[in-house]
Amino acid sequence: MLENKEFSDENNSSVKNILLLGATGYIGGALCRKLHQTPDFSVFALVRPSSDIEAIKPFCQEIICSKGVEIAKNDVEEAIRKHDVKTIINLAWHMPPELTKEAQFEKDRIALEAALHSARAVSPDIHVIATSGNFSLITADGGRITETPPHEGFEKPDYAAWIDLIVSVNLMKDRLVEEHINNGGNASIVYPSSVYGSSPTRGSFWDFAIQQFITGKPHQGYQPFPPDFMTAWIHVEDLADCYIAAARRSCKGEHYLAAGENLSISQMANLFAEAAQIKFQWTRFENKYNVVFDDSHTRKILQLKWKYKVADQVKSWVERIKELGTYFLE
Repeated sequence: MLENKEFSDENNSSVKNILLLGATGYIGGALCRKLHQTPDFSVFALVRPSSDIEAIKPFCQEIICSKGVEIAKNDVEEAIRKHDVKTIINLAWHMPPELTKEAQFEKDRIALEAALHSARAVSPDIHVIATSGNFSLITADGGRITETPPHEGFEKPDYAAWIDLIVSVNLMKDRLVEEHINNGGNASIVYPSSVYGSSPTRGSFWDFAIQQFITGKPHQGYQPFPPDFMTAWIHVEDLADCYIAAARRSCKGEHYLAAGENLSISQMANLFAEAAQIKFQWTRFENKYNVVFDDSHTRKILQLKWKYKVADQVKSWVERIKELGTYFLE
């Protein structure tokens, strides 16, 4: 365990202690930093022994290493009891994806189940905030997509077939959260849209995804996106605000969608190419499924206003990718 001596809020009754799983990831690093700037929260990070913790050290009250290779129920339960944790935020997942959704689920479920089971063992009042994805909200009919999860057995549209593994795994994890709630537990789900922006750790999946779309060549095993792929985009700092607002609200059974701007992958690639000063003939996109991600309900109940716009941030995004050494456009 690595304790940060600069902190003195752990015993302050006005401060709510948060246990963060996945703190060393892209979103987790930004959330650690934001929580450090928020006086009513104190963050404890539970990490795997193999995790690189240097970037998050300044922002955590304490960094706790799991006893085994993976985060286990006993690790989470011990941290809850020792530090009087009121909220657990789970951002942990495994990349790159496994070959099948079943194999990926077996890995992704480890940290989530540890969080849910430990909360159940200690107190039904402990709030677990789980992470899903906006792709998991896509319905067969497309159209206006809100925080409401699709009904069981829904059929995904053709253009989302390439991302079936991630969608299916998220849906399976979501069912674990719903079961926890139905059994008396306190949990909610955040659905981030496609995340962009700088991070104190490393580049994201989207860094590679946009670049391989522009080049039209597979990169690190991924095929280029279909040109009619529609998503929404949220800056990592705005997403961190969403998690913090959800932690403050601590409301059982709620679903929150963070979808700042609706942009197709081809529209985003065009902005990216312009910022990178790369000649790119972008595919004119027709939103034939009429997909629009609408997070107005989330913004209203969490009292959020998204601060960042893609067009204003994409240049610094490209510069950050170059700095990290993950830039491969020719």
